[in-house]
This record gives sequence, structure tokens and C-alpha cells, in this order.
Amino acid sequence: MKKASKKKRLLIILLGVVVFLGAVVFVNFIPTFSLKTAEMTKLSGKWVNVFYETEEAAAKDVFQYADGETAEIAQKLGFTEKQDINVYIYDNQSTMQTKKYGFIAPLLSLDWYIGDNIGTSVILTSPANPGKVHDYDNNKFAVLHEIVHAYVSGINSRVELWLTEGIALYLSNGKPLSREYLDSIPSFEVTCTSNPITFSDCGGYIFAHTYIEYLEKSYGWETVLRLVKTQNYEDCFGKTKREIYDEWVNYLLSNYN
Repeated sequence: MKKASKKKRLLIILLGVVVFLGAVVFVNFIPTFSLKTAEMTKLSGKWVNVFYETEEAAAKDVFQYADGETAEIAQKLGFTEKQDINVYIYDNQSTMQTKKYGFIAPLLSLDWYIGDNIGTSVILTSPANPGKVHDYDNNKFAVLHEIVHAYVSGINSRVELWLTEGIALYLSNGKPLSREYLDSIPSFEVTCTSNPITFSDCGGYIFAHTYIEYLEKSYGWETVLRLVKTQNYEDCFGKTKREIYDEWVNYLLSNYN
């Protein structure tokens, strides 16, 4: 009887711990339940919609830039009409971060983190209050990168990190590759990561757009879009993912060395 009583108490304690942790997680993610904050104003464009809080001038600047530049990108990705792409601009960086990671976000010291996409929605810190690491233009122009992610998500919501970042950089803000980086080309294994920190640390933001550049030049843009949709290398190229990686490395060494 005593052993049964002990087991019962232990189960009650464990259940209590599980319920407590579940409640903590639930409370933490309350800010993510709705991307809109109270009294947000909406701007409706031909290609995107923008919601903003009080920083009207900056929001309208972002809206005009985004709606004007998105048409070409959307059409490049195979869209002939407006999709349900919404951009939410928050006055404060901490508010933006909680929309992705919950109340814990400000404790993570993500000073560099100014924007993201959540499916076909974009969250962005207002250029009027860009944070400690960035400036007005950094935040403004970041919106296009995230809009590419949003449109790509409409093609394949589970697209690989290397592909979606590569396309976002290729179509919006990828920088020309300098010869000095050829000594640090990411390994095949690292290009397969789904961890954004690993992607950043391995030089993903330096190299990923050149991967898309190579694929388009060698196999055509329609094949790139088919890869994004299916992620089936054998079907798209008749080659393995590793073989395509090796071809890309040779392309870099031949064209940027």
C-alpha cells in the first residue's frame, strides 16, 4: 500500500510539473496568437498590405517601396496576381520579436533581429526605431527580403532553409561574392542545415544567392521554381543534391577566383 501511495504521489507531482510547464509555454506564446496589435492602421497595395502602429511616415515609406518592388519579384516567382501577403510594422523591436518567440524574446539579446516572415506574413521593426544594430535604411530594405520569403512560402511552406534564403538574397539584397571568401565555402552538410544560426555562422548570407545564380544559369529559372516546389533534385536535374553542390563549388572557383 505504501509503495502504491508513493507512486501515486509521484505521478501527481509529475503531472503538476507538466501542467505548470505547459502553462508557462502557453503564456509565453500569447503575443504570437495575433500579429495585429491594437488600433493598427492598414495600407492596401497592388501586391502587399501593410499594417502599422503609430510611426506613419516610416510605414508609408516602407509600403511605397515594398508595393513598388514586389510586382517584379512576385511575377518572377510565378504569381500573376496579388497574394495574401501582409506586412506588420511594429514601433518597437521588442514587440516585433515577441510576435515570433513570445514574451521571452527580449531576454534572448537578439539586437540584430529586426524582421522575419511567418508563413505568408511579414513582421518588421519600424525604420523609425531601428534598434541598436541597424539604421533606417537597413530596416526599410529588409522588408523586400522578407516578402520574398513570404511568396516562396506560398509555393512551399516547408522549403529548405538554403533554398529560401538563397532566393530571398538573389531576388532582393544579395551582395557580389568577393574572391576572399572562396577559402570558406560552406560544406555540403552545412548547406543542409535547418538551423538559422548555423546558416548565418557558415556564411549562408554570403553564399546562398550564388547557389541560385548557378542553378538559373545552368538549368533555367523554371527548373529552380520546380526545385523549390518539390525539393526533388533527381527529378529536377537527374542528379543528386550532393552532385549539384559539387557543381556549384566548381562554378564558384571558376567564376569568382
